[in-house]
Amino acid sequence: MSLDGYTSGPNEQLDWLAPHITPQAKAYFKTMRERSDTILVGRVNYEGFLGYWPKVKDDPKAARDEVELSRWLDDVAKVVFSRTLREVTWKNARLARRGAAEEVAALKRAPGKDIIIQNSTRLTQSLLAAGLVDELDILVAPAVLGAGRSLFAGAPRIDLGPAELTRFDDGTFVARYDVKGRQPAK
Repeated sequence: MSLDGYTSGPNEQLDWLAPHITPQAKAYFKTMRERSDTILVGRVNYEGFLGYWPKVKDDPKAARDEVELSRWLDDVAKVVFSRTLREVTWKNARLARRGAAEEVAALKRAPGKDIIIQNSTRLTQSLLAAGLVDELDILVAPAVLGAGRSLFAGAPRIDLGPAELTRFDDGTFVARYDVKGRQPAK
């Protein structure tokens, strides 16, 4: 997200974020992927990922870290949340059968590794509101957008545990918080 709390610009732009996906940031998120076996995405991200990542794994011109990410995205279980899609075609992808809170609660009860929400702001907001997020790992880029999609707009109060900060050379950092709990609305 931007320093002022936006996950995309006013027209869903991400061009401001790309310069901050440095080798250090890629290494951090690779570690997160290694402890995960499920990824949650909304329709927009699913369609964007599907249009780009599957072909990268076989592209001889692609960077090694992008090939690794492409292979991981291909192999990992993907749960897609959408009100409009009727089917998903990517290997190891399935449409959520229930609402987000029910689906994720069931996933959390099942054996397995960590579950990652990948770039899906509205999905993250709904799961935070339902008290189903255990940890937030937020990459904060040294950019101020002034407007856009806010991760925490309209969120209930959420108490967080002490932060672990990982700083990168370009001024970007990742703040990792344990989510203690959602406070009831007043």
